[in-house]
This record gives sequence, structure tokens and C-alpha cells, in this order.
Amino acid sequence: MRLKSIFAAFTAIAVFCACTPSSADNNETPDDKGQTDPTPTPEPEPKPDPKPEPGLPETIKILAIGNSFSADAVEQELYGLFAAEGQKVIIGNLYIGGCPLEKHAANAASDAAAYSYRKIVNGTMTKTADTRMSEALADEDWTFISVQEGAGYHGYYNTTYNGITHTMEPALTDLLNVIRSKCKNARLVYHAPWAAKAGYTGTKFSYYGFDQNVMYNMICTATQEVLKAHPEFSLFMNSMDAVQNARTSYIGDNMNRDGWHLNYTTGRYTVGCLWYEKIMGKSVVGNSYRPEGMSETTAKVCQTAAHEACEHPYTITDLSYFEKPADEGGEEAKREVLAQWYFTPERAMNDGCVKTWTGQEKLGVYTYSNEPGERGYYNANGKGKGKLSYIQIDKTMWPGNSAGLSILDVSNGGQPVMCGPMPGDCWQFETTGKNDFPEGTQLHMIYTYNPGKYGAKYWMIEYKDGNEFKPVPAFEQKTETLSLSSETITYNMAFTADQKIVEFTVTLENPTDEFVVRQRCCSEYQVNDKWFDKPNVKCVSRIAGDPSNEAKPLPTMSRVL
Repeated sequence: MRLKSIFAAFTAIAVFCACTPSSADNNETPDDKGQTDPTPTPEPEPKPDPKPEPGLPETIKILAIGNSFSADAVEQELYGLFAAEGQKVIIGNLYIGGCPLEKHAANAASDAAAYSYRKIVNGTMTKTADTRMSEALADEDWTFISVQEGAGYHGYYNTTYNGITHTMEPALTDLLNVIRSKCKNARLVYHAPWAAKAGYTGTKFSYYGFDQNVMYNMICTATQEVLKAHPEFSLFMNSMDAVQNARTSYIGDNMNRDGWHLNYTTGRYTVGCLWYEKIMGKSVVGNSYRPEGMSETTAKVCQTAAHEACEHPYTITDLSYFEKPADEGGEEAKREVLAQWYFTPERAMNDGCVKTWTGQEKLGVYTYSNEPGERGYYNANGKGKGKLSYIQIDKTMWPGNSAGLSILDVSNGGQPVMCGPMPGDCWQFETTGKNDFPEGTQLHMIYTYNPGKYGAKYWMIEYKDGNEFKPVPAFEQKTETLSLSSETITYNMAFTADQKIVEFTVTLENPTDEFVVRQRCCSEYQVNDKWFDKPNVKCVSRIAGDPSNEAKPLPTMSRVL
């Protein structure tokens, strides 16, 4: 494997890395460029007995004091990795979204009831709101307690860069003093999260000049400074290395769900693998656990990315030698179809969809209405129970033929069509099966959208979580001031004139009774870069899909099993 050295490892690294170098690494001879000669991929090590390493208790207890990055690291995949080896584990997370060390230290000093305390026992998570840090620290005899910087400053220890100055001190010292005073036997862990996805436009990425390499290097430097200042850390979790390693493989720069947080498959699994190996002190490569729907090959890539991070901290290991299997078209999980819409002209007529969408008896006829509310609906006529609707704002101030609906009457038609969208208008999919989706349910959506030559360009794709619509995390939100209209909009999907497959999976944070997805118009700005300040009947688009063409999937709402 070819290693690209980012930082020269300092002499104390062996104190902090709980991994033992493999024979393959010992046989590598660096050249004068700091690289190593390619070596064969090592075979997975024989799986040891499912017993903890010397010094670890029968039940390992891990508490993270953090934010959404600690949630990504420990709440999802870590338990499964321990369970696969027969190792008992309890995992806790003191969570405040984006929380920096300064706030954690203040909360510790005041004992504020400020946390969501997430705790995983026997694979089941419970959440307790308004929890004090002291309560969580006393809840278990914690084996490991981790801390991390938040608010995007994990690349700043005592640093000035790009006009920004930030220090972790004295907050880090103060927080550690509280932890050590209350949990004298716990081993302290420092967590160094990952760099953002290239192209991410969030404010926190601006601290690093929107440069992934700069951010990665700054995290490496800051982590070394933390460990030098605080030798009381028994372990450090160099998640930044594991994620960066995985990015060199065929996975690519696709480890995030929104550019910042880890995705629900490869991202969270890779970092979970790192935590497992660091804590257990043995290679994670070969662990039998992998997320539902993930291929064996991709799981090995993630495991190897984590293992190499343990072996070579502050270094990016090139994993491009992994070959994606030819028959692996993705990591599609097993799904239960909840609602599906089947498009042909014959089915549209026979199933009554023409009537419910347009109120007419014939295909291809436009029905115009400027009244607000649901203007037409198309019941799921493939599988399951559901409804596709078009919901519009009040357009009665414009002429009566400003907005309308039709159903395509060509040979591959039967598809719902609309014209004249304005900001606030929505395509909406929803199940109607009297479902009960608890917190943590994973729901999948796929549909084909065709904006045509004149369709609206900017949309927000959202899903219902509890009683609230939330932007789909898989699509990056952007805020932009449009040149022609001078309006400032926030959107997460900008279409071109080409037909596009929209696909995503969401995980519910709140229970809900039905799966609802909507595509909400953000501007009358069209894909041909024209703009009108009123409904334009030429602005026509449709929900597409061809049952005889897999490249044009039908709208389908599913539950991930």
C-alpha cells in the first residue's frame, strides 16, 4: 500500500494508539519521498476469542460527551461491532447539537440540565431529556469517557487561521478536571472528527477556506497539540484519518450525508470500526458485522480504512487498490414497498387517475385552476397505498389559465403533468396505509422527475418527521441570490432540463403516522435561466417513470427492513 505522509509521527504516538503494527507494515521500506512500496493486501487476521483485552472489564462502558459528531461515531454502528464478537458493551452519549468544549465546560461547572442523554443497552437506545452531566457521569462506572471540540473548531487548538482565532483552553482542561474528579477510574479519550466533503458550502467549512485538505491537516495538527498538552488521554480517536482513508477508495468523497455529518452507511460504519479497534486493541478487519444492505467488499474497505488509521495516524492511506465488484451496483437494502405509482396511459384511465388528477375523462386535457390547496391527486396504483398530489398557493390574482394539470397521453405516458408553479407550490407523495413509523425508522424514496425545457429550476425536497417537514439530509442546502429576480432563496435541488432520478433514505428522529415527501418550489426561475414574476403556463414539468425502463424508475416509497 502506498502511504502519503501528511505529518511526521511524533515519538509519543505509540502511547496513544492502541493498535499493534502488522507484519506487512514492518516490512515496508520508505523511499526518499516518504512513500512506501506497494505490498499485497494482507489477509484478515484470525478472529480471536470473544474476550476483552487484559485490563478491560467484562462489560465495556463508553460515554461520549459531544454533539452530532459523537452521535455519528457511537450511536449507530458501534454496538453491532462489539456484539458480533460477543463483547458486552454499554454506550452513552451526552448530546447537544454542535456543542463546543466551552459550553460543555460551562455546563459541567453549573451542572445544567442541558443534555439529551442517549444510552444503548442490549442494542436498544433510550433518550432522556434535560439531563445533567453529573447524572450521566454517575450513571455507570464508565470504562472510557470521550470529549471533542464542536461548532466546527476541531481543527483549532490554540490557532489563528484565515482571520479566525479559536482556543480549546481553558475549557478542555476545566472539563477534564470535572470528569476526573467524578470518574477517577475512567480512561479519557479524545475524539478528532473528520474534514468536510469537498464542495460543502456550510459556514463552518469557511473556517478552513472551504478546502478539505487544509481542514484535514489542521485537525491533525490540533489533535497532536491536544495530546501533547494533555497526556492524561489514554486513547485518541483519529476519525479524520479513517474517513480520509475511505475517500481514497471507490467510495470516493461520499462519506457524508450533507457535506458535514457522516452518511448512514459507509461514513458511520467506518468511524464505528475505528472506535471498536482502538478500544479493543485488535484489528477490526474481518469483523462479521456490517450494516444492512452493505456488501462484504465495501465493509472490508471501511474496516481497512479504520485499521490503517490505527496503524498510521496523521497519514492518509491509499485504498484505491480495492476493486468494486462488477455486479455491485450499490448498497441497496431490503425494502418493503409502501406505495408505488404505475404509469401507462391505459392504467391511468382504467385506475381512475385521469379523473382524480384533472377532473376530466380524457388524457392530455389541461384543467386550469388558480385556487389554493390540493388541485389534483393520483392514487398509488402499483403497490401499496398512497397518494401523489399537487398542492399550490393562492393564484387567484392572476388570469384563470395561469396554472393547470394534465396527464401525459403519449405511448410512455400516463404521468402527471403540471404547469405554472410558483414558490410554495408542492409535488407531494404520501403513504395512506394507516402506518405507524416509530423513531429510528428508515424510509426510502425514489422517483423520476422531468422538468422539461421550461420547468422550474429550484426546489426544496423535504420529508415529514413527526409533525415537521425537514430538508432531506442527503441533499446539500444552498442559499443563493438569483441574478434575474434578485430574490434570495434556500434550496437543495437545482434541476437542469434533463430528466433526473431523485433517491434518498431518511431516518426518523420522531414517530410519524405516514411517510410524506414533498418537492416544494422555491422560485419561478426556470431551467432555461428565464424568470417570470407570475405563473407561466409554458413552465411545464412532470413526475416521470417508465415501467419498462429501469433507468426511469417509478415513484416508490419504502420502509428499509
